[in-house]
Amino acid sequence: MGGGPSERRDPEREDTARILEEGRELLGMLRERVEHLAQENERLRQDNNRLRAERDELLAAFHRMAHLVEQVRHSRGERAVG
Repeated sequence: MGGGPSERRDPEREDTARILEEGRELLGMLRERVEHLAQENERLRQDNNRLRAERDELLAAFHRMAHLVEQVRHSRGERAVG
């Protein structure tokens, strides 16, 4: 019966090695997920900027049309609305 410390140490080392490997795998998966989310965030930021620019163009066109309507009403002697 040679139940000395070296026999206990091998299973402990195996457990430690297994835990470290699982930790490395988990960190790798998390790194990939973070990179994917960063790319998705950048895509959404670009979409948001594009949509804001389109909105600003539409608002500017709407304001120009509203101004022209007011000019026509004024030239016809109608009261301004609003």
